[in-house]
Amino acid sequence: MNESVVLDLHRANRPYVHAFYHDQLLMMTYSYLGQAHGRRLVVLSSRHRDGEYVSRTLERFGHEMVRGSTGRGGVAGLKTMIRHLRDGRDVAFATDGPRGPRHRVQMGAIEAARMGRAPLVPIAFAASKKKLCDPGTPSRSRCRARGRSSFSASRSRSRLLPTVRRWK
Repeated sequence: MNESVVLDLHRANRPYVHAFYHDQLLMMTYSYLGQAHGRRLVVLSSRHRDGEYVSRTLERFGHEMVRGSTGRGGVAGLKTMIRHLRDGRDVAFATDGPRGPRHRVQMGAIEAARMGRAPLVPIAFAASKKKLCDPGTPSRSRCRARGRSSFSASRSRSRLLPTVRRWK
């Protein structure tokens, strides 16, 4: 993600579609920069039980949730997201959905961006493989057998991700 593009959208008070892959949903909260500009992200989440867990977690990060997915309430959820875009709010979609196929973009986010007249900003994350330690080794200790750190490096395309996030 080119951070300056998103910051320019926020400064211009222009909404956009924050598009990410389903398996990166919780990391998405770190990539949203609108809170520094007094904005809140509206996230589409499934009506299934696991969507309830995700919704409660993301609400703790200050995001607003809209419920709906391909199987349940998809059209109503999409219409609500388009309404939020037209009202000037930033919205977020998991573009590939929980059913998959994995990392294959579905049309929901694209249609929301088109109908809401907003740009679509793709977001992705990558992490190095965790260094393996003996079972039971605390996460902050070094791996003695291999002489390596047990930390893995996480990075979004735009910035280094914080490793600790405090709950409010």
